[in-house]
Parts: sequence; C-alpha cells; structure tokens
Amino acid sequence: MSDVAPPAFPLQDLKSIANRHFGLSGDIVKLVSERDQNARLTSDGTSYVLKIAHVCEDPEQLDMQNAVLAHLAATGFEGTPRLCRTLAGDETASVDKDGARHLARVVTWLEGDLLSQAPRTLAQLENLGAFMGQLTGRLQGFGHPASFRPDFVWSLDHVGQVQAWSKDISDPGHRGRVEDLFLRYNTLIAPRLPALRASVLHQDANDNNVIVDPADTDRIAGLIDFGDMAYGRTINELAITLAYAVLDADDIYGAIRAVIKGFTGTFPITEDEAELVYDLMRIRLAASVCISSNQAKKHPDNTYLTISQEPAFQLLDRLASVDPAFMIALCRKAAGYPAIARAPAVRSALAGKAYGPVLFPDLKRTPRMALLVDGTYPDMPLYSDRSFDAWFESRRTKELPSDLPFVGLGPYGEKRDVYTSEQFADPASRERRNRHLGVDIFAPAGTAVHAPLAGTVQSVCYNPAELDYGHTLILRHETEAGEPFFTLYGHLGEDVFRLAKPGQQIRAGDLIGHFGDWHENGGWSPHLHFQVMTDLLSQTGNFFGVGHSSLWDVWSDICIDPNLVLGLPAESYAVDPHPPRELLERREKTLGPSLSVSYRNKLKIVRGKGPWLIDHTGRCFLDAVNNITHVGHCHPHVTEAIGRQAAILNTNTRYLSELILDYSERLTKKLPEGLDTVFFVNSGSEANELALRIARTAIGRKSTVVLDWAYHGNTGGMVDVSPYKFKRAGGYPKPDFVEIAAFPDPYRGDHKGMSKEAGEAYACDVDRCLASFEAATGSGAAAFIAESVSGVGGQVFYPQGYLAKAYEMVRARGGVCIADEVQCGFGRMGAHFWAFELQGVIPDIVVMGKPIGNGHPLAAVVTTRELAEKFRNGMEYFNSFGGNPVSMAVGMAVLDVIENENLQARAASTGDYLMAGFQALAKDHELIGNVRGKGLFCGLELVRDRRSIAPATSEAGMIVNQLRERGVLISTDGPLENVLKIKPPMVFGKEEADILIGELGDTLRQHCQVF
Repeated sequence: MSDVAPPAFPLQDLKSIANRHFGLSGDIVKLVSERDQNARLTSDGTSYVLKIAHVCEDPEQLDMQNAVLAHLAATGFEGTPRLCRTLAGDETASVDKDGARHLARVVTWLEGDLLSQAPRTLAQLENLGAFMGQLTGRLQGFGHPASFRPDFVWSLDHVGQVQAWSKDISDPGHRGRVEDLFLRYNTLIAPRLPALRASVLHQDANDNNVIVDPADTDRIAGLIDFGDMAYGRTINELAITLAYAVLDADDIYGAIRAVIKGFTGTFPITEDEAELVYDLMRIRLAASVCISSNQAKKHPDNTYLTISQEPAFQLLDRLASVDPAFMIALCRKAAGYPAIARAPAVRSALAGKAYGPVLFPDLKRTPRMALLVDGTYPDMPLYSDRSFDAWFESRRTKELPSDLPFVGLGPYGEKRDVYTSEQFADPASRERRNRHLGVDIFAPAGTAVHAPLAGTVQSVCYNPAELDYGHTLILRHETEAGEPFFTLYGHLGEDVFRLAKPGQQIRAGDLIGHFGDWHENGGWSPHLHFQVMTDLLSQTGNFFGVGHSSLWDVWSDICIDPNLVLGLPAESYAVDPHPPRELLERREKTLGPSLSVSYRNKLKIVRGKGPWLIDHTGRCFLDAVNNITHVGHCHPHVTEAIGRQAAILNTNTRYLSELILDYSERLTKKLPEGLDTVFFVNSGSEANELALRIARTAIGRKSTVVLDWAYHGNTGGMVDVSPYKFKRAGGYPKPDFVEIAAFPDPYRGDHKGMSKEAGEAYACDVDRCLASFEAATGSGAAAFIAESVSGVGGQVFYPQGYLAKAYEMVRARGGVCIADEVQCGFGRMGAHFWAFELQGVIPDIVVMGKPIGNGHPLAAVVTTRELAEKFRNGMEYFNSFGGNPVSMAVGMAVLDVIENENLQARAASTGDYLMAGFQALAKDHELIGNVRGKGLFCGLELVRDRRSIAPATSEAGMIVNQLRERGVLISTDGPLENVLKIKPPMVFGKEEADILIGELGDTLRQHCQVF
C-alpha cells in the first residue's frame, strides 16, 4: 500500500486524454475511487470509464488486468468491462501530471446500479454466488506472471503478513477475537491449504464492485475493478465473496447458504474447500480489520477508517456466538455434501439392526401415545407446565394393567413453540431454534434408562439453565467400520453421576440413569430426551436439542433420526385420525353383523412384521395365535414373489405354465409316495369341499363321518360336516348323511391319556358310525374327514393309534380317509412336516390351506392318481383362480422360507421351550389343568378344579384380554372356550417365547391367585 495521493486530473485534462489517445469526446463525470482516478465518459450515446492509474501502480498489474478482460471477452463471459484500445492500438496510454507518469486506459461502462444501493435478498445472493462461480470457472487456465503477489496485503493466501497488525485494533475484545482467529487459522486451516486448487482470482466482489439490473435487482449484471487480482487458492474467491455478502445480513445462515449454493451451482467445489471456506471468510474479515486498524494508526485523523470497519467487527462478534463446526457443516451442505462427512455411513450402519431397549419393558411393546404440540390436543399443557403431568396421566386407558408403564413420545423433527428462553435464540438469525433433534419419552420420574448399545462415557454434566437438559449423559460409540457417533440422554436424575464416569466402558443393556424430576431436569415434565449425533461439533458436556427449521437438512445430518436406534414403528410418532372407535362404528354400518372382532378392547392393526402386529399407535403386539401367516407377517421373500409375478402374469389354468407344475412337483415331494396329484383352490373351506366331492364322486355315495366339535370351513357344505358350527348357537340338526364320532380328547373325554388303548377305544366310535350308515343305507361312509390334530376342538392331540385304527375301519368298508391339514401342516409340528405323520398314517386325500400361502388366498387338495381319475367322470372341474401364477409364486416362496430358514427345526426347539415354560406355570397355577402341544401348536386347558375339570371359561376370556393389554395376542378354543390357543407364526423363537411365558405368568399371578 502507498501513502502517495491518487491522481487528480482536472475534468478538462481528462477530456483531453480521452480525445487525444482514444478518440472519444463527450460529457465526462468524475467517479469515486480509492487509489486510481476514474471518470465516466459518454460519447455518442455510449458510456465508458476512463481510468488513470496511480503513479505507483505496477505496469505489470495493469497488463494482467487488461489480459484478464481480454480473456473473459474471448470466452464470451458477460458482465465484465471490455477494454478499448488507444488510437495507436495499444492497451494503455502514458500521460503526465506534475512530472509524474500515469497510465491511462478506457473500458466500457457496465449499465446498472451498484449492489450497495439495492435491497438485499437471498435470491440476489444466490445469483451473486452463481455469477462469481461462473467467473471462477472462466478464469481456470488463465495465468499471468503478475498474479503472483506474495507481498500484497489483500492476498488471502498470504494473510499471515497482516497478523501483526492485530495489535493496532484498539478494542481489547475485538483484538482478542481476531488473535483467536489467526491462531485457529495457523493451526487448523493454513496446513490444509497446499492441497487445494489454485488459480487467478478477482478477490474483491464487494457491493461497490458488483452491478445489479435496475429493473430486477436480484439479477447480477456485472463486476468491475480487477485491481486486487492475485493468484491464490481457488476457494478464496468464494470466501471473499461471502465476507462481503454477509456483512449486515439479517440472516447469516441464509446468506451463506445462498451464496455457496449459487457459486457451487456454476463451479463445484471440493469437500476440503467446502470445509475451509467458512474459516477463510472469517480470516478475510480479520485481515480487513487489521489493515484498516493499521491504516487508522498511521492516519489518526481519518475517522472513516475506523467507522468502515464496524460492520466487520459486528459480523465477527455475531459469528463468535455460533459454533464454527456447525457453520462448516452448513457450508458443506450448501456445497452439496453431507453436513457431516460420516453421516451417511453412520445412518447406513445403524439402519435395519436391532438394539437393546432404552426402557424396560421394551418401548416397542409399551402402551403409548404420540405427544404432539401441533394442536392435536387443544387442552394439552406445555411440557414445562406442571399441570402437564396430570393431563398425561388422564390419557392412560382404564384397561391397562397397573404394573404396565404408559409412555408419551415426542417426535424427532417436530416443530415446537415451547422453546421460549434465550438459549434458543440465535445471534446469526432472527429465526429461533424450534425443531426437535431427539425423541422425547415421557414416563414417571425414576424410570430406569438403559444403554441401547455399547459405548464409552464421553461426558456427564449438569446443565442447570431453565429449560436445559439438567443432568446430561453423552456416550461415544463406533460403527463396525470405526466411524464415531454419539448418543445423548437428557433430563436425567442426579444418580447418573454415580452410574457413569467419563471414560467408563458401557455395555448394551447397562443401567445408565433414571428419569429426573422437575427440580433436576431443567424444569420439564419427567422425560428422557434421546438423541443421536454424528458429530459433537465444538460442544462439550451439552448439545443442541433443537435446530432451525430452515436449516433442517443441516441439523438432520448432525443429529440423525434416533429411531434408527429405538426402532419404533412410525405410527408411534403420529396420531391416527381414524381410531378403533370410529372404525367400529363404520364397520357396524357397512359389514355383516355376524363378523366378530377380537378382544374387549378392539385393535386397529396397521402393519405386521415377523411375529409382530403393529397397531395404530405403533405399539407392537406379539402374535402368538395367527398360524395363517406361517412364515411371519409380510415376509419380504413372499411379498416380493407376489409383486414380481403380479407384474408379469396372472391368469387361469387353462393356459400352460411351468410355475404350477414346478410347485406341484415340489409340494408332492413333501408327501408320502402315492399322494401325487394336486388340485389348487383359494381357501381351506373350498379345499375341504373339493376333497369331499372327490371322495363322494369316487365312492358313489355322500355319507360322511366327522369328529365331534370338528370344523372344516365356512361354506354351506362345510358347515354340514362341522359340528362345531351346526351344534352351537344358530345351528341346525345334524344332516342325515353325517355321522358324528366321539371326539378323541385324552384329557376331557371318556378314554383318558395318550395310550394306544385309548386311541383304539375312541376309534371304535368311528366303527359305530360306519355301522349306522350300513344299517340305514346298506353301505359304509364315502369318507372320514378329520383334522390330523384338532384346532377348534381345543388343540387336541389324539391318543396313539387313533387315526390308524379309524382309517383301517373306514377303508375296510370302502371309504376314503381325508386328512385336514389346514391348520396343522407345513412343519408346524416340528418333528414332522405333516401332522398326520404323528399318527403313522397315510391319508387318501390331504387338504391344505392357511399356511400354504402365508395369508395369500391359496389352498390345495392332494390325492392319489386313482382317486383323481375316478373324479374325472365327464363333469369338468375348473377353478377360475385356483392355481393362478401369482398364487403358485407365493406357494414356492413359502416353501423357500420354510426350508432356507429351517423353520421346521425352529418350531421343534421353540415348541419344546414353550412346553417346558407352560408346564412350569402349571406347577404354580392350579388353573392350568392340562398343557398339550407339539412344535408351535399348543393349548392350555383352564379348569376351576383339577379333579372335576370344571371349565374356567370366563377366566380364559379374562386372560386373553389381559394379555392383549400386555401386548400379547392369543385366543381361546375348544367346545367350552376354556383352552388358551397358541399357534404363532413359525418365525416365533425363544425370545418371543420368553415374552409369552413371562406375560402369561404375570397375568396369572395378578388375576388368578384364587386358583
């Protein structure tokens, strides 16, 4: 910098220079200029700028400026002046003033207003960034020897040369702030600069050098004054543009984001550049105030120097209150990168995995409500209002067992108006932080908190400010790839200091604290604020719990969704606008009234996964009764098969297809030899209808023997052979073509126990039925149909030898034996794939339904070729949808899962585990009269007295409803509705078995002690 005054040619001399050297004449007006002398010349309706260089100006610098203008013109870049040559064809003319030699140039005038005169908008700043990005792009490849200016004080690459001038800053606070910035720059920033791109830069996009369109001041029309050009790190251009753009900005975040977004939209920057640009912007501001302070010291009478630096000091003061790491994250995001580099990797590492519960019992199973502050509950007090506790307790339903917790969940990402204290205000923006970065879990003070995953204690602190966290624990974790992340537990009780020490290793499941009460948790209703951070920024012992809505894309990379760890269904954080009560009212108006709805407290189930059903509040219910979804609710392999085949073809069996043949061959390989011919239908009822039709057609008569309390379907024909239906309310007398054999119940029937003798004794009643038919018609029955294990009869396993003897008797009189495997087949027995194998028999016809399609409408009848040929009597059998390609794809997928996931063996091991657990409960509870089961087909018969075996029907119903409240779904069966039916999906394992046994035990202890 020079203390020599700038040129001061009179107007007349300027006119003479323009005319003599450039051939231009016209009106001329002096322009404001700091170092050179500039004047606007209007000649023949065209405006120009006459520029008289400072006497100390390096001619090489002027040559570089001329060269860059020529370069930009050659590239077609719009918005910069064009150089006008002298009459002699030169770029400059030499003129003298008071014995001093000056170089004169003429460039075209850029029409428009100065940016400094226009109102500031974010759209304008984005356009400014885009303009400067375009300029930077056009300057790539441009070079000039004069661009290397190591001694130029405005060269950001050499900012260290002005550091010593920080001592000239008069205010100690400002001086200290600038010194801190230089320390940070020298330590963290400067070492990274050599790895960055470098190029020739303009370096002075201040608001008096930027031209805007008067008709649209958001549009950038041009850029002037190339006097500060220098070679440097390419990212300096953006940093300097930012330094000027955010001066006096009302919203610093928005201004920075807008400029970077615009710049990178036309000139992408690297991740390293994105991480450094914020600090380079600040060091540019620091350099500016150092230079002006040094000049003010040299020229104490020039008060403008100190006045002009005030906006820079004010900006630095505002920025000092903002976490610099957050600003770097903002710059990264604005440049198109994740705000935190490892955020995607951490998200990916956490997704789809199971973690330990934060609370016990597991939040997934706990009754809950979403606590929204959006007006959903007009009468809900603020969380910081002490009346909230009573309001929340009033939302607990009366049906919930008293020992069960009831929690409220405050969602991640929710906009809230409750953050009114100063700590949520922001010096960089008028926008308050109001968007929730964690999940709130409301429960009584003292509720235990457990670590969901292993980690190390990062910090344990007490943050006492009003509406802060109070006692706060932060744990550090690492992904399998070694990427660090953090979990925060806010609003704890003071015992966290006893349970966790900095550096302590924490195991998943460890007790790490308890919910704090009002006096210790920041002044909130007792709750846990749970948060997951990919970076702690510059924070220690505390962390932001809410972020800005306008910066949510930045905050959500820093604080990723805690539900990745909690794993709660999405419904947990929303309020269903159509609750069960409303649906029940609609159902009563539109559906048949004979359709029943399970449980006293009705369930609205919205999703399923594996052995779990999820209700409208997001609560997970353990499904221990739905045997239809054999391989688990919504198994991905099955659902994918449905979608894939449905997108290809779905038609009927009148066209040839490999799929139906492949599945038929695969299915029959699971059966004994001879059962080799398949008919496909759509339901178990339809399958049983067809099985009887085949038998009756083949034998030539209709008479049928069935078991008492049997159920084979809901069609008219099947109700005729289902005493469970026609003998009860709404039923009718036994049809003439039906005989009912005694139910072979080894617990409640006439013949006790599982011995062969008991089995054959029961089989004698089948012979009675056959004899009855012979006496009436002269011939035996066409068919004997029986479930291989009785379902609706109460999960009854027949005594040994029963089916063998019954089959023998039926066949001896010319009849056909039908095994109904609709409920018990496909590996559910564990030791056997088919339940009839338990009795050592081979049926003539096997009926399959329910599990065969995992809930998809698919069923099958498999018989012998001989019977199938007899059924072909001239009357065509056709089923519009039976055997369609989609159903065949589903059947194949179900077998895939059974085999690939070894579900038959799982049923065996889990079944043994369940039976042992049930038997242990039976020892403690006289109410359990009998425990029976194989694999995942179990029944517990409840009795009021073990000697009289009087049925405990009402107790069974009560237990079923209490278990529903406890998050476990079973139901009752049996003629007396006193048998607890347990037939879960085959993916049910020992973990689920423990839940079932535990909750059943708790229910029995709390409600059935009299027994």
